[in-house]
Amino acid sequence: MAAHNNGHPRVSIGIPVYMGENFLETAIRSVLAQTYQDWTLVISDNASTDSTEAIARRYCAQDDRIHYHRNATNLGAGANYNKCVEISDGEFFKWLAHDDWISPNYIEKCVAALDANPDASVAFGKPKEMLDEDTPYAKSTFTAPEWGDAGPVERFAMAMRMPRTCHAVFGLYRRSVLDRTRLHCPYYTSDRNLVAETALLGRFVTVPEATFYNRKHENQSMAQSANRIFLNTWEDSGNSKRHSTQHLSRLGHFLEICGRYPDVASRSELFLSSAGFFFSPKKFFRYLDETCEYSAPGAYGEARRLMVRAYRTFKKSDRYIKT
Repeated sequence: MAAHNNGHPRVSIGIPVYMGENFLETAIRSVLAQTYQDWTLVISDNASTDSTEAIARRYCAQDDRIHYHRNATNLGAGANYNKCVEISDGEFFKWLAHDDWISPNYIEKCVAALDANPDASVAFGKPKEMLDEDTPYAKSTFTAPEWGDAGPVERFAMAMRMPRTCHAVFGLYRRSVLDRTRLHCPYYTSDRNLVAETALLGRFVTVPEATFYNRKHENQSMAQSANRIFLNTWEDSGNSKRHSTQHLSRLGHFLEICGRYPDVASRSELFLSSAGFFFSPKKFFRYLDETCEYSAPGAYGEARRLMVRAYRTFKKSDRYIKT
């Protein structure tokens, strides 16, 4: 297949990885198996100390469309995701986590969908959660968002309310859309706001013939979702705070997005579309919780430990992977 007329492949795929020797090869092989061949793959390594670099360089030697970049230090997950975009140059861009993989027709079908829908910002395949390459995750309940012909403000509001599993961020994006955003911001769950931002800028197209395989395992970030301090530094390695402002950060990011696109929708339209979500009683409790932790971390930490201990006394612990 001929290269795009700007001299670069039409599709750039970015694999952000840290200590990924366990699953990286599966992700790379799924890219090599694509029926659509006009792509380049960038592997951005967050200063891994396992065999991630050796694996990546071995595949670079086998195919000159694969490129390896190594950060001098661990930038955190968010910045490494952004680095993949920064060092790529395709008309379309897709993130692929090192522990996931895609069906051989994924890129072909998603490119065709974007070509057929010039007003779409992203095309994504059917998500399928897996325990390994052969075993579906029996407890999976995720389905792709179906927003039909909803307008920009309605899409934005629905995307902001999407469940915590944010598979849509792994679709195939128009690079021109991503370039208008701040990409991933330095707080956990910023991908949800990014998805909402791209939904504001264009329609989402579901491609049911293509499949995105999401691996469920005990070492992935979502398995640590209750560990707020871990998530602070996982998303942003420069964040040494002993407290979390995840929900306050997401609120601030939402307010910023509301005023960023006057050519698409007014600040008031976007604010009102999601005010019920961001200012619900549950959210207010989260904001108060984070403010107290920030203001008096010592006293707060002791009180929270007592509350958690009491809670665990009455609630049986649950595993992240439910079999």
